[in-house]
Amino acid sequence: MTSTTVHTRAQTQSPGKSPYLVNPVFDIFFVCGGLALSLIAVCAYFFAADMDHMQQLSPMVLLSVIGTYLFSSPHSAATLFRLYGEKPNRQKFKFVAWGLPAILVGAFAVALRVPALATLEATLYILLIWHHVMAQCYGIAMMYCARAGLRLSEGEKCWPKAVLYVGVTVAIAQQFTAAWQRESFLGVPLAPMAFLPDWLTTGLQAALLCTVAAFFIDQLSRAKAGRRMMPLPAVLTLMGGAVLMGLSRSVSEFVWIFIPSFFHASQYMAVVLAFKFQEEQGRNKLDLLFKNLEQSGNRFVEYFLLGLVLFTALPFIVSACGFSFSLCSALVFFTVNLHHFAADACVWKLKDKTVLNGLTK
Repeated sequence: MTSTTVHTRAQTQSPGKSPYLVNPVFDIFFVCGGLALSLIAVCAYFFAADMDHMQQLSPMVLLSVIGTYLFSSPHSAATLFRLYGEKPNRQKFKFVAWGLPAILVGAFAVALRVPALATLEATLYILLIWHHVMAQCYGIAMMYCARAGLRLSEGEKCWPKAVLYVGVTVAIAQQFTAAWQRESFLGVPLAPMAFLPDWLTTGLQAALLCTVAAFFIDQLSRAKAGRRMMPLPAVLTLMGGAVLMGLSRSVSEFVWIFIPSFFHASQYMAVVLAFKFQEEQGRNKLDLLFKNLEQSGNRFVEYFLLGLVLFTALPFIVSACGFSFSLCSALVFFTVNLHHFAADACVWKLKDKTVLNGLTK
């Protein structure tokens, strides 16, 4: 979900129902980042002596694989289901549904033989993913506000948006700094991009810290003036994203074992399921519970199987034509995710009444 997700009217309502998607414990763990932070803390405690080789440790590899299959792959599949499984979306977003996939599939085929194009796709991914993650945090924060009956005006969104944009600026700038420069990503070599001085990145990190401080000052001033503050899960989600944007390279390499699956994808899946299975008024609560569990389970299996086909079976099929399996896996990953970024921006918008009603009623 992206920053385009949020377009609420300029009004502040009286306190509404609980902002949580399910309940405080579920949301704090799966949406606000509690699960990712818990995993980070546990692994840092048990493997503190091996921090430099954390990603090569078998427990880390296992966690990464589990997270990929449970959350990351299904979360990409969920957007495909929403885009192609709903006729209005197919008709409204024709380019994203048909034109963009054709372009990306063509680029995929060429990149199998032209390394420069594979490098370009890898570079695009590592730059766009920062905005994708942070904008989703912003969008979910605004969704929590809407669920709580708090409609922020454009002026009141100023500091939350500042956290979003400054955070993304910091993260992208770091990719163009020598201390952050990667030689490769998923086995695909990257072109040298370290043309920004270290002091500039350090200054941007300080600016992000000041922006976060200003955000909290603004919230306190709202409370002092007798206005409602943003609900707790909204603040936690937004701040979780901001912390990730400003991490140092050494810490980020460790933390990002967990973030794609146990922060970004898990919060996405929680929102998708909340949208699909909102409570129906007037139904027996016990019947409703079992109905939603069954529907959620069936839907998750569909997401899981599609993710398995895309990210596991498809690379094997393409590599059978004589190409490197690692290259095929990387290119499938880039192709699906670059499409996901665009599709996600289209189908999840609170200004869309079907989405707004499904997430805030």
